Amino acid sequence: MRVAITHANADFDALASLVATTRLWPEVRAVLVSPVTPSVKRYLALHKDSFELHSVDDLVDESIEELVVVDTRSRARIKPYASLLERAATVQVFDHHAASDDDIDAQVEVVEPVGACVTLLCERLEEAGVELSTGEATLFMLGLYADTGRLSFSNTTTRDILAAAYLRKQGARLEVVNRYLEQEFSPEQQRLLVEVMRAAHEIEREGLRFAVAAHVGEAYVKGAAVVVERVLQLTGVDALVLVAQQSGSKVAQLIARSHTRHLDVSALMGEFGGGGHPAAAAAKVKPGDAAVLEEALTQRLSVWPVDPLDVADVMSSPVQTVSHETPLQDLSRCLDRWGVHGMPVVREGKVVGVVSRRDVDQAARRGDWAVPVAGFMSQRVISARPDEPLSEALRRMTEHDIGRLPVLDGDALVGIISRSDALRRLYGASAE
Repeated sequence: MRVAITHANADFDALASLVATTRLWPEVRAVLVSPVTPSVKRYLALHKDSFELHSVDDLVDESIEELVVVDTRSRARIKPYASLLERAATVQVFDHHAASDDDIDAQVEVVEPVGACVTLLCERLEEAGVELSTGEATLFMLGLYADTGRLSFSNTTTRDILAAAYLRKQGARLEVVNRYLEQEFSPEQQRLLVEVMRAAHEIEREGLRFAVAAHVGEAYVKGAAVVVERVLQLTGVDALVLVAQQSGSKVAQLIARSHTRHLDVSALMGEFGGGGHPAAAAAKVKPGDAAVLEEALTQRLSVWPVDPLDVADVMSSPVQTVSHETPLQDLSRCLDRWGVHGMPVVREGKVVGVVSRRDVDQAARRGDWAVPVAGFMSQRVISARPDEPLSEALRRMTEHDIGRLPVLDGDALVGIISRSDALRRLYGASAE
């Protein structure tokens, strides 16, 4: 038996990817556990009979030849499925998240830098000529739009856009997609989102962007923490602290979220009597005044000790690679399809070169369309380490006049950094 699972508290990309595996391989049984995110719960309340979804208990006595894991490879995130993982003879992973120490071992890994996991499945469905129902195409579009912010987030790739075009051709209903995505926030949350986006002011430190915003309203907004997360996604700031207070109340709530290791918000909230985790923390200040707290947070973040950025803070991961045996013509199509200007070349899992669009153009002018990548790639691999200063990686790019560096941890390829990405992070959006 082949079984597909996804992470706990499944979101739309997880559900879409899960169902997509059953269309790609009809014999696969999709397993979903509760709870799921509120938006997915609302969707399944109406659509659960449209898809054949099983529980873990349904398969308690079944042998599992292959377990397909989608939208994650973290062992911690699939704990409810632990019994299935233990019984699986082989494991295949489809994921678009960066590697971690908690990743499961898999015999087959499809881990590529796209905006949504369902994109990886849609590419294979299109290649196989699978015809989707309108409901399936709409669900897959929901997953794609949710994880890419309707194709607007910075993680959106050309491949995601092409997947959206494929789903639209298959009949995806955008009015249904919009209805469920818009229902993710209550009216109060939506108003708070607009206000925080407008009111937040930024503090720049060593290439990092911190933001602080204050909100005083007639009532405390439930789910304000989710709004803070969304603002982080939409603005690209590295950390955000929201001061929320009800009119007339002497109690102020501080909600802090961080997407950078350089700001431990649990330590920051500790200074205000709160705590939490390095990436998510909160505090309740009594008595507290929103305006006073906003100013205090701004001053504290202005002098917060920040180490210089290193390569790991800026690199993209996972990395799209190409085999040394790939013919020039195939490589050219890959560059166009993936919307990149170059990529590392691998042989038996190790980086053996780097190929750029310029290399392809030069070979094409000679008519060498059948020549493999190994015949015209740059064989001298100039790389960076994830723990070295970003400024050092920029110096190396300038010295060797190259636009990108593979990031190697020993022999393992863990990321890639481009000159434009590094400059933008160091000097802001105006950097050339």
